[in-house]
Amino acid sequence: MEEAKFNNLCSHYKDTFDIHRASIKQRDTLFYGLLVILAIFTLQLSSTEMVVGVVNDYVNKATGIKIGKSADFVSTLLWLLLLGFTTRYYQVVLEIERQYGYLHILEKKLNSYYPETKVFTREGKSYLSKYPLFSNWVWFLYTIFFPSLIIFSVIMRGNSEIREMQSIEVNQIIDFVCYLVIATSSILYIYRLHESSIQNITNRCTGLITRWRS
Repeated sequence: MEEAKFNNLCSHYKDTFDIHRASIKQRDTLFYGLLVILAIFTLQLSSTEMVVGVVNDYVNKATGIKIGKSADFVSTLLWLLLLGFTTRYYQVVLEIERQYGYLHILEKKLNSYYPETKVFTREGKSYLSKYPLFSNWVWFLYTIFFPSLIIFSVIMRGNSEIREMQSIEVNQIIDFVCYLVIATSSILYIYRLHESSIQNITNRCTGLITRWRS
């Protein structure tokens, strides 16, 4: 009975880890795609004509469709692409974080069959016990710097469009909605990944304020 239970756990762990690796691969693909879109999106602030030409040429070569030289159309297209990639990227990253928690549970259960060893602790105890400084730095880049960069870019682009706006058009409404959704999603994403740290800081600040008032 115990052997069958162990074999089932091993099989389930393998399947779960395969799903986890597929999610990581998808995250990396989305990340690189998002970097390209964000670069073009931000470049539009200073080189609108060049961006319009590049996007038009790419779409024409990829699909055979000519989208014309309309800067407004290209701008809205980039807003929508950024919205789609950002939303999906955040979803996948949060899914990966949930998978880590479940993998840790499975590893703890499997490791109970090998007490006082590090067997079946690849993603949990063994990894976390030797978390290098560079990995912490990468974690900061992925979970704070990169989404903050997205927020900064959409704010800059949104403010630029508002300053140049002479009348309210449909494409500008779409751009503004994308702006709100991307900024909100990015803030919620950062909060979700750092919820405990933010709550600790909030509690400490509240305690300091309470002591100061008393």
